[in-house]
Amino acid sequence: MSNSRADVLRAARDILTEHSLADLSMRRLAADLGVRPNALYWHFPNKQTLLAALSDDILGQIPPAPDALGWDERLAHLATGLRAALLDVPDSAEIVSSSWASGLSARTIAAQLAFVAHEGGLSDRDAQAVATAVCQLTIGLTIEEQTRSQMERLQVLGPSGRDFTGEFLDGLSVILDGARLRAERLSATTGARQGKEK
Repeated sequence: MSNSRADVLRAARDILTEHSLADLSMRRLAADLGVRPNALYWHFPNKQTLLAALSDDILGQIPPAPDALGWDERLAHLATGLRAALLDVPDSAEIVSSSWASGLSARTIAAQLAFVAHEGGLSDRDAQAVATAVCQLTIGLTIEEQTRSQMERLQVLGPSGRDFTGEFLDGLSVILDGARLRAERLSATTGARQGKEK
């Protein structure tokens, strides 16, 4: 019985959960699925496209932000959803980072963040900057957290005592404060310009 694309991605997630990204190879994946490695190439021509699809699959778990929330609350909702999705799968932040860098993976969450920031009154450029800041804070910090967790699991290092959740929330708070300030300034400038034109 042949495996579907979803079966392959599920098996890849299982390898990450039980082992690590270093253990995720096409050969290992094929063995876990009980097929020859060339059977996987029907779905994914190489490991890079597999990881990109895995990245999209992981980020596809992020729930949409409720429309009833304010724009800044929607940004926070998406950011915390991104973090939760990454923390749910070991080494996923590294996978997302490399897949985005390669251009093989969709940056849907970044586009959603930019859209919400723009709806909040930010210029296109500032909205993109907010999306970049949120994504880099979340992915970068999660890479550190997942790497540290792996080291502790392998008993290479003891507990660090770092409060990664606190660091994330503090960083996100600063980004959102800056976004709100930019939106207020732009609104005030636009209002003043319109007043002069009347």
